[in-house]
Amino acid sequence: MKTKELVVKHARDASMASLFNHASMAHNNHFFFETLSPTKTTIPSDLAVHIDGSFSSLDSFRTTFIATAAAMFGPGFVWLVKQNTGPKPAPDNLAILTTYIAGSPYPGAHFRLQPLDQNTQTTGISPNMSAVDYGVNIYAGSFGPHSIRNTPMAPGGVGLDILMCVSTWEHIWLLDHGVDGKRRFLEAWWEKINWKVVSDNADWSKKPHRTKIGVRKSV
Repeated sequence: MKTKELVVKHARDASMASLFNHASMAHNNHFFFETLSPTKTTIPSDLAVHIDGSFSSLDSFRTTFIATAAAMFGPGFVWLVKQNTGPKPAPDNLAILTTYIAGSPYPGAHFRLQPLDQNTQTTGISPNMSAVDYGVNIYAGSFGPHSIRNTPMAPGGVGLDILMCVSTWEHIWLLDHGVDGKRRFLEAWWEKINWKVVSDNADWSKKPHRTKIGVRKSV
């Protein structure tokens, strides 16, 4: 089973917190390294259009992304995502997302509250009720195990393509750049982004749509 599948599968189960954390960290770090290049790359046209539509310009996007990562208080990841469901029309459907510690950007994993230590949490219903049993009861409808949905999404979640991320964990930048070198690391990282890989991570054929009564799935 792939790490992404493990993350989504065990996001609701507090008893599997250790597996979730390790799988999510393995996935996030792999994603981070996969979007790096030893040489400078150019931005493909599809991605460039969406960056301009979402952030007004590449310079504005760079400034916002690096400032967001530099401001994170504690370890985690900053992501560039493409929204496939929601109110934003293409091409302004890119967004910056932050996750802390082993948090996951995938909507299917958002049932789990990341700021809590799930090793010390119970369901709040009964000490004899497992998190899985609780999930079956509380999500008996469209989010339950008998739902026809193939990829259940947490309430309020939106469909996403994950394009790239940068790690803000101290061990990534501290030894090379020093205690005050987080921003220097981020600026150096920006020059090593493999923009082709970033663009290939998006399905540009998906465009978000809305109906009169709300949001429907992308087409």
